[in-house]
Amino acid sequence: MTRPPRTPSSTRNGAAVIAERLRASIRDGGLLPGTRLVQEKLATELKVSRIPLREALHTLAAEGLIEVQPQRGMLVAELNHAEIAELFALRLQMEPPLAEEIVRGCRDRDIDELQEIAEDMCRAGADAAGRASLNYEFHRRIYALSERRLTLRFIDQLLHLVEPYSRRWVRSGHDLERIDDEHQRMVDALRERDAVALRRVIIAHVEGARDHVMAAHQGQ
Repeated sequence: MTRPPRTPSSTRNGAAVIAERLRASIRDGGLLPGTRLVQEKLATELKVSRIPLREALHTLAAEGLIEVQPQRGMLVAELNHAEIAELFALRLQMEPPLAEEIVRGCRDRDIDELQEIAEDMCRAGADAAGRASLNYEFHRRIYALSERRLTLRFIDQLLHLVEPYSRRWVRSGHDLERIDDEHQRMVDALRERDAVALRRVIIAHVEGARDHVMAAHQGQ
């Protein structure tokens, strides 16, 4: 039996699309850690059907972005100090080793696109929501160049999990010039096809973010 073509409405209502909209909202600060998720309210706000929404929520629960708690229902995951430290430890294990494959996989047009995103981040300043989307896109694009599909899936989850906590630090405006400089150094390393330099700056970048995010979380 031939399936009917998907309409724009059905595409917008798909569970995968809804899941990505929710990820973006968590990443950008629309849904903060600890926020209780009421399915009826979400369905109305997103203008989607309940069944694909429920499927999307369970997908995010499997990724660790949402917690299911007895008596309380679903909440945006709220991590403790040790769990945030663990996220950064995992990033340091997974991201720097991709440097050689990233350099092999990058093309001039990829570098030009990353340069544009890096410049947009500089212009965003301490706009936490604006930076969140750009920062995610920048790192996601760099790691995608490695063509390590399974590794990228896990890194993608880590980037989404850590972003709500990075956003708190970004709002302070502290040390953003160093972060912008490190993004530029990543682009420069790619332009020079220098995997050693790229690996070095990725390590420094993740470690610097870890130190700032952990300090901001400790000071709450």
